[in-house]
Amino acid sequence: MSALSSSHPGSLHECGSIELLTIQALDAARSGDWDRVDACYSARAIALSACAPDRTVAQQLLSMDEDIRQAILVAQSGISSLLADAAQVTRHLRQLRESSGQATSDRVTIHREA
Repeated sequence: MSALSSSHPGSLHECGSIELLTIQALDAARSGDWDRVDACYSARAIALSACAPDRTVAQQLLSMDEDIRQAILVAQSGISSLLADAAQVTRHLRQLRESSGQATSDRVTIHREA
């Protein structure tokens, strides 16, 4: 029996692309290219509608999906940490302005000299 069994009419190319698209999504997730991850999953959804992988391949896909999910969690954690750091810096800048007698505003502007 082949690695991919066809439950819907579809070409072998469509079935083989499911694994390739998942591998590409995993590579993209590891490099932080989230737009590419999304594109791979969109294309994979189309390919999966044309055929269904057998149990072994499905388990491999699920394992790669879990690796991608872990990469997403790491990225989310990093972003949350950066946002917390930015909020802390904003509070510190506001305190510095208040202690120097400057009016505070909710907006922070950064000026860059050329």
